[in-house]
Amino acid sequence: MERVIFIFSVLFIFSFIHAEEKKNIISEDPFFLFEEEKYLNELFYQIQGLYVDGLYALVIPKAEEYLKKAPIDDPNKGKVIQTLVAAYYYTGNSKKLYKLVLTYGKDYLSRDLIARVVMYFQRKEEFDIVNTLFDKFSFLKNELEKEYKTVKGFELGKNIFLLEDDNTVFGENKLYISPENQTLVEIAKQTDMGYFELRLANPDINPFAIKKGDMILIPRRRIIPEINYQLNTIYINLSEKRLYYPTEIEGKKYVITFPVGIGTDETGTKTGEYEISQKRENPSWYVPENIKKENPELPDVFPPGEDNPLGTRAMRLGNTALLIHGTNKKFGIGMKVSHGCIRMYNHDVERLFDLVKEGTKVKVIDLPYKFGFKAKKLYVEISTDGSIDLDEFLQKISSYIKDIKKKNIYEIKLKLLQRGYAIPFE
Repeated sequence: MERVIFIFSVLFIFSFIHAEEKKNIISEDPFFLFEEEKYLNELFYQIQGLYVDGLYALVIPKAEEYLKKAPIDDPNKGKVIQTLVAAYYYTGNSKKLYKLVLTYGKDYLSRDLIARVVMYFQRKEEFDIVNTLFDKFSFLKNELEKEYKTVKGFELGKNIFLLEDDNTVFGENKLYISPENQTLVEIAKQTDMGYFELRLANPDINPFAIKKGDMILIPRRRIIPEINYQLNTIYINLSEKRLYYPTEIEGKKYVITFPVGIGTDETGTKTGEYEISQKRENPSWYVPENIKKENPELPDVFPPGEDNPLGTRAMRLGNTALLIHGTNKKFGIGMKVSHGCIRMYNHDVERLFDLVKEGTKVKVIDLPYKFGFKAKKLYVEISTDGSIDLDEFLQKISSYIKDIKKKNIYEIKLKLLQRGYAIPFE
């Protein structure tokens, strides 16, 4: 009996040693490694599908498992981290979001995405976390709104930007910290922005209840609406409610850009090519018949002054009733508010008025997304708060990326998380 026990003991010890040896061999076995890689690929496809369907709560355990198993040089690791950031963000998982950004932020997340995360914690009034992130990512302090140098009466980096080489992408996003309780309309006017573009870049804020100390992203990284733009031509993109004027000053190329108000959905602003046919300083407004019918109490003529809806300057487009003009309203820039005219802040239209001449070409276009280049890298700017027609988007971008079909919907949706400013697409 003792001999039998001894034999079984030896066999057990031998089998344990053999199992450990087999485990070590398997860990370096090519077939085993292939199975691990195959599992990660399948897991990645599951994450893609859940994310595209908006099932963020189900994305989280899959993405967390992926990061635990993925090797350091895994090619999809960055995409999974960005996906997990979005999933934590949308599900309100603050603790895990904070830890993830601290761990991977510097290597895998864009500056804009980190800024959005900081603003998330700021809105939740978790100020200790905000301060920690500001210390961790020092670039945030450099992107706060500050005083701007001037070029010919325009603020460099605010409404005039140097165009380097053949780039059509210009500017950098900034952060604004509200010094008092404000509305987004008030902040738009102070920062020379439009309401819509601020709302688009800050989708999670309450535009009518911004508290002292609240942080707002100011979207200043933009794309000229035409890649082959012409100097001294005004471009007005209705989708983003913004005007662009590329020009040359003292031998250097610049683009001057301002927010505008446009026609309502009912009245609209017509696209097309025009030229400035008339310039009027402190204009009188002769009320059109169609507006008079809407409001018979209006006088026939508004003389120059504070009550004049045309503001301090007006420029007619061609032989139409369409004007680029100022305003006496406290709101409306960056909104659909007019009967078809292009409305600007008075201090903006006055500077544009002094710069452009009669005969200047004006192109009114409607581009919900634009494409441009910086250092030969493709950028995309989305200017719609609605859903994107992916087929239309793919057709447009295929002019710039020939193998766009190799990118799946998941990759594209990851890119299009951020709207209202230019984002690198490749």
